[in-house]
Amino acid sequence: MQMNTLSETGDEILPPNPIRVETALSRYPVHRLAKHGDIVIDIRLVDEHGEVSIQWEVNHIPKYGQPGPLAYKLDTLIINHRIEEAGRPIPRVIRIGSLNEICRELGQMDGGKNTNSIKNALYQNAFAAIVAKIRYRLSNGTERTLEAGFNRYSVVFTGEELPDGRKADAVCIVLSDIYMQVLNDVMTRPIDYAYLKSLPPASQRFYELLSYQMYAAIKNDRPRAKLLYSEFCTYAPLVRQFDWNVVRPQLARIHAPHKKSGYIAKIDFQDTVDANGRPDWLMFYQPGPKARAEYRAFTKRGGPVMLEAEPFKPDPSPQLASPELTPLEEELIGRGITPVMATGLVRDHGEEKVRAQLEHLDWLVEKKPGKVDDPAAWLVSAVRNGHAAPKGFVSKADRDRQAEAKRQAARAAAAERRRTRTEETRQEERRREEDAYWSKLTPAGQAALEARALAEAGEEARQTYATLKRLTGGGKSFLADIRREHVRSLIDAEQLAFP
Repeated sequence: MQMNTLSETGDEILPPNPIRVETALSRYPVHRLAKHGDIVIDIRLVDEHGEVSIQWEVNHIPKYGQPGPLAYKLDTLIINHRIEEAGRPIPRVIRIGSLNEICRELGQMDGGKNTNSIKNALYQNAFAAIVAKIRYRLSNGTERTLEAGFNRYSVVFTGEELPDGRKADAVCIVLSDIYMQVLNDVMTRPIDYAYLKSLPPASQRFYELLSYQMYAAIKNDRPRAKLLYSEFCTYAPLVRQFDWNVVRPQLARIHAPHKKSGYIAKIDFQDTVDANGRPDWLMFYQPGPKARAEYRAFTKRGGPVMLEAEPFKPDPSPQLASPELTPLEEELIGRGITPVMATGLVRDHGEEKVRAQLEHLDWLVEKKPGKVDDPAAWLVSAVRNGHAAPKGFVSKADRDRQAEAKRQAARAAAAERRRTRTEETRQEERRREEDAYWSKLTPAGQAALEARALAEAGEEARQTYATLKRLTGGGKSFLADIRREHVRSLIDAEQLAFP
C-alpha cells in the first residue's frame, strides 16, 4: 500500500457558533458543488438479497438549472439558519427576508444581477425533486423509514399571498408536509455556523460530512477519522477521479481551509480499489484543536459561549499567503505552486488565461500520462509564456457536447433497432396467421378464396395475372401475393370463417 502524508497547519481557533442541523436528509446531496455543468445525483445501495435498501435521487427543471453552489449556500447558511431560529415545532411558513437582505447576508452586493441570481437559486431549490428510500433516527432514539417522492419547500415572494391568506412581507418558504415532519421529528447535531459560513462550497460540504466521523473519533478516543474518497465524491457530490495526480490537487483545494483553521491536524492517504477494481483512496484525518474544541463545546451541557482550546503549533509546510485568496489561487496552491507565485500568476495574466492552461494541463495528464514530469513547473511556464493548446486538445465543454451527441445518437439508433425488431416480429406473426388460415381450408375453399381475392384485387391486378399466366404459364407467386393480401384484410376485419 502507498501511504501519502500531508501535515496540516493553522493559526487561530475561533469559538463555535452552533447551528443544529437535521441528520436525516443532510447526509445526502441535493446540489452540485461545481459552478458549471450538471452532475447526476442518483445513489442506490442494495442489500445481500439484491434489493434496493437505500435510494436517493434528485432531479431538476432545466429552465432553472440544477441547484448549484449559490443554491447550496442559500440552503445551508440562510434557510437552515431560519429553520433553527423558528424552533420546534417548526411552522409551515418561514420568513427568509428580502432578496436584498439575503444578498447582504451572503456577502454580496444587493440589487440587479445578484438578486436575480438569488431568485433563480430559490427556484432551483424549490423545484429539486427528491426520490428517497432511507432510514433515519428520531430524536427519541427510534428509527423511521422514508420512501417517498417530494420537494422540500415552495417559495413565495414579497407581496404574494401565503397559504394562510396573509400577504408575504418578505421572501417566505412553505415547507412540504414530508419535509416538515422530518424536521420536527429527526435527531439533530450541532456544527459551527460561523465556520461553515466562511468556507467555499466544496470545503463546506466536506466539513458537513467529515464532522460525523470527527465527532465519533473524538468521542471514542480514536486517533483518526476515516472517509473513503469514492464515498465522499458520491455524497458531496463531486466528479470522481481515478488518477492520483488529479485527485491530490482536487482534495488539496478542499482541505486547505481546514488545514489553516486547525480543524484537521494531519491527513494520510492509503491506496485501495473499489468493488470494480478501480483506484480508490482511504482518507484518514487526525482531529485538530478546532475539531476538539468544537466537540468539547457542543457536548458540554448548555454549550459554552467561549471555550479554551490548546494552542495549535504550525509545522513548516507552506502557509496560505492570505486569508483573502481567491478560489483560483487556492487551486494553484493545491497543485504545488507557492502562494506568492499563485497570486502573481492570477494578478499578471488574468483568470481566463490561467484557467485555460489548467485545462490544458489536466488534458495532458489524462491523455498523455508521463509527458509532464513536473505539473506545477509546467503550469507556471504555460501561463507565463502563453502555451498554445496541445495537439489534439479538446476543451471539456466540447468533450461534454460530443459525449452528449454520442449518447443521443446511440439512444436514437437503439430506438430505431427496437422499432425495426418490433415491426419484423409483427409481420412474422401476421404471416403465421395468414398461413394458418390458408392451411385449414379445403382445396375447394382455397380455390374459392383465390377467386374472390382476384375478383376484389381490381382490373389492373387481374390483367397482370392473366398476362403472367399466358406468357409464362405461371403467375402463381403473383396470385399468392394477392391471396395473402386478401387474407390479411379479412383478418383485420375479423371476417374469417373456415368452410
